[in-house]
Amino acid sequence: MSECPSPFVIDPLAAHNSTLDTRFCRLGCCIPCPSQNFFYPEGYLEKGFFATDIVRSVSAACVLIIVVSYLVLPDKRRHPTVLVLFLGISVFLFSMVAFFSVGNTKALQCASDGIRAADQDNNKLCAAQGAILVFASFASVVWCSILILNLHLHTVWNSTFLVNKYILMNIIGWGVPSAMMGVALGLHAVKFEFANLCLVSIDYIFDIFFYPLAAFVCPAFLIHILTFFYIGKIAIREGVQSEMSQSLSRTSATDEATTRARRHKHVINAFKIQWRALLLSLILVVAVLFYWLFYFTQVRKMSSLVYDESKILDWIGCMLGANGVQNDCVYVLSKSLPPFPLMIVAETLVSTIGTAVFITFAKRSLLREWNDLIYDIRVSLGMRSHVEKNGEQFFAL
Repeated sequence: MSECPSPFVIDPLAAHNSTLDTRFCRLGCCIPCPSQNFFYPEGYLEKGFFATDIVRSVSAACVLIIVVSYLVLPDKRRHPTVLVLFLGISVFLFSMVAFFSVGNTKALQCASDGIRAADQDNNKLCAAQGAILVFASFASVVWCSILILNLHLHTVWNSTFLVNKYILMNIIGWGVPSAMMGVALGLHAVKFEFANLCLVSIDYIFDIFFYPLAAFVCPAFLIHILTFFYIGKIAIREGVQSEMSQSLSRTSATDEATTRARRHKHVINAFKIQWRALLLSLILVVAVLFYWLFYFTQVRKMSSLVYDESKILDWIGCMLGANGVQNDCVYVLSKSLPPFPLMIVAETLVSTIGTAVFITFAKRSLLREWNDLIYDIRVSLGMRSHVEKNGEQFFAL
């Protein structure tokens, strides 16, 4: 065949009685990469995933502010706030992968022939982005789990067990992500499957990505729920005992009641101090669980579709009859594809994690600490006569 009707392109190996890709090529013609763009109304996926890339890029910029703040400000580089720093670094790496597809998404999605989907063997950009995404996904979940565990130990058990365990925590927090990234690359499993991202191929994604993630997410989520209910129980009990104490004289208070009151105060104070970590952990866990469910129920539809000979031939026949107008043939595959709104929601949810980190930890005291640091630097540079630390130098907080 000398030429193919639009939007199809010639299979470069058809003249040799072979085919470049059995999934995307039929009868000497191939569906251009990325094939997903032709199965939905024209322009939908390009515009939708461009929007989610913008959201993810904004998230990267937002969480970078938190990372720089926690790196520079001296009071942030100690337990437990340093855990937020490690989580922030992980989430920044998770969000910054959007920059790989800026300006030319096909350079990340496709092999150089413009037909085959990108993987780590035919596209080095895909390999690099996929490796970072796998590493950052595990790092974010592991450090979030450590943050949840620390909150639980401190709040429920009044324990400082993790204070001097940073060697172990760093081995786990960075070692596990590195190992899982190595496994994915070793199995040559990094591949473009969905959206504007390279991740683990659908053949391996549950065994070496989602199930290992679940090994951290599920226990952390249960611990999180236990901590939340414990705080709620203590708060209710404190309210009841406060009402009862009004009817009792001070002299009737026992040592046991005093100890219990101190315990209640510790729990409430712990919640007031760490509610931000509590909220962020919940957001991260929910996002991971939702994305896993989306992959489990929807993305495999798209991956298995290219192997369904009858449906693909029906779609090709429709495209030929419609002179390549893809909007007229969307109905042929609509029941075999993930719903477009659900795809955008799933991708948007995980793309906003960095923004959630920023909103959660960019509190007003952070501005005060930056102001104090800038003042101290200017004083150390001999500018004391020009700068005085008084109320007018600071934001109204």
